[in-house]
Amino acid sequence: MKKTILSALIPLFMATSAAFGTVMLSFNDNGAGGGTATSGTYNSTSTFSFDVLLAFTSPPTTSPGISYWFEVPTALAPFISITSETYFNFTIGTDTNLPKTFSDSSGADTGFLTDKSATQAGDLGATTTGTALAPGTYTIATISFSLTGAPAGTYTLKTTDLSPKVSELSGSDFSDNPLASQATYTITVVPEPGTLSLLGLGGLGSLGLTVLRARRRS
Repeated sequence: MKKTILSALIPLFMATSAAFGTVMLSFNDNGAGGGTATSGTYNSTSTFSFDVLLAFTSPPTTSPGISYWFEVPTALAPFISITSETYFNFTIGTDTNLPKTFSDSSGADTGFLTDKSATQAGDLGATTTGTALAPGTYTIATISFSLTGAPAGTYTLKTTDLSPKVSELSGSDFSDNPLASQATYTITVVPEPGTLSLLGLGGLGSLGLTVLRARRRS
């Protein structure tokens, strides 16, 4: 009986697996961040950018567009914004308003905030009126960011996967195909060189004062 059930389930499993493709986004800063393609080290007032790459397998057999958002930890959110986006392959931006700030709790993981523009939900995706994309790998955008007084620390920027901001690829058959996993970029913020100098001078001043007091006591 068990063998009979197993024999019936295997073709069903194979048919179900074949009915779903894989959709992935990834980031590439082309080495500009000084780390791997998916991480960078910056000071608290830096600007930086990375490419967004899409890879998908069939189905869908073709895609006319994509929707996606980013989220960052609440500790970084007030100090980072999206300042520009250049589109490739999908060239008609869904929300072209800039800057986009990280000030929305909609679709965010616990402890994170998602991007939004002043008047729209902040969708970073786009569509095309030309030929829909066939399965493959594509650069779909270059996105630039600005840091303004960001506190030192290490933070993870990632794509969203919660409603109402599910990052997903649209199929020409009107299907919605969520990302297989969240794409991430690690941001390490270090103090400004001037700040480090001031900290060093402060430390030397404190040491000198301690020595002076010790001499007076003796």
